[in-house]
Amino acid sequence: MTENSEQKKVRSPLHILVVEDSDLLRQIFSKTLGKEHIIEAAATAKEGLALYLKKNPDLVFLDILLPDGSGHDLAFQIKEHNPKTFVVMATASDYTDDKEEATFNRVDGFLTKPFSKQQIDDVIDRYWAAR
Repeated sequence: MTENSEQKKVRSPLHILVVEDSDLLRQIFSKTLGKEHIIEAAATAKEGLALYLKKNPDLVFLDILLPDGSGHDLAFQIKEHNPKTFVVMATASDYTDDKEEATFNRVDGFLTKPFSKQQIDDVIDRYWAAR
């Protein structure tokens, strides 16, 4: 067993918020991560902010295009509330402007759909490395 595997075994479950308007993607996140972590999911920016404030998650995955607003605005609000919250944009947008706005909002990562389980695991590893 490698040291990395041993480290993963002793890690406590993370509290993860997924803000994504696609039912299918929310289910995929929940099924993929729900075995090891506590997952909260929201379909809108308003619901996402309410869950964030209520649950205080360790890690947030945000879509950019939400039915009632922008994931960028939500990322900004989250980072203003607690700059240490680990925020990752998880979106279909690969536009330079979106990446620049994410950087401006101090997000901790940017995943472009479709992304793999390995990419999500890499984000979680980066979260732990930053702690």
